Amino acid sequence: MTDNSFKWRCVFTTENLLEAHIVQGLLSQAKIETRISGEPLVGGIGEIPADQATLSLLVYEIKERAAQKILVDYAQQQTSSDWRCNNCRELNGPAFQYCWQCGKHNDKSE
Repeated sequence: MTDNSFKWRCVFTTENLLEAHIVQGLLSQAKIETRISGEPLVGGIGEIPADQATLSLLVYEIKERAAQKILVDYAQQQTSSDWRCNNCRELNGPAFQYCWQCGKHNDKSE
């Protein structure tokens, strides 16, 4: 392990504070320590240029590869379409891995 292993690396940027915290939660579930940079600037949106209020999600360099895998899955979910449950025929959003109506797993999510 090198000294670089404990340097912070940016793995995700957004202008949306809620999205930054959602992604931070996904990484936290995988036991990846994170830090959000730029959060205090969000209150200045409208007063400062939007490109200066960008939020950055940082992880330790040693966890960067694991974080990138989670971010790829997250990005794919954002571009996926709704799915219909084979059990109860309920329409579910792409973020759901389980039917919110009956709890059956989406077989196509794997």
